[in-house]
Amino acid sequence: MLRAFHNGMSAKVTVGGHESDPFDILIGVKQGCVLAPVIFNLFLVAVTLVFRNGLPPNAEILINFRLDGNLFNIRRLQSKTKVSRDTIFDLQYADDAAIPSHTAAGLQHSLDLLAATYQRAGLIVNMKKTEVLAKSVNTSSAALPTFTVHSDSLNDVHQFKAAYLPLIVT
Repeated sequence: MLRAFHNGMSAKVTVGGHESDPFDILIGVKQGCVLAPVIFNLFLVAVTLVFRNGLPPNAEILINFRLDGNLFNIRRLQSKTKVSRDTIFDLQYADDAAIPSHTAAGLQHSLDLLAATYQRAGLIVNMKKTEVLAKSVNTSSAALPTFTVHSDSLNDVHQFKAAYLPLIVT
């Protein structure tokens, strides 16, 4: 149905008041098409599922939460009722993603898997926007590992810019 909606698309280019002959549009969606965001979301869901299926069983982050207005009341999160539990593998907003991990090795594995999955789907990781915020529970001043995507080192930061979603080691 989606393919039929976009079959037969053609366009003309106007330069300096002169219009080209019509030519066929073989890829993409119509400008302003209301289906474009839906198609993009379906595509990202499929890519995300392929990524998640490649993760090892211990790659998730487990969270407990309540939706009763007491978000930061730790004592209430220990109750047996009204507490929900969920698993997080990644956090996404539009075309940004945050990858949480408990270990440096786990984060590097997730980064490698995500980059490979994106590459197979025709997506590219924006290295200028990709940053790592690593926090260690060990108080020693040992250097944190360097993380890479396609052999390119990622920037380590101590704070994220508000516009970017981070990669996180917890």
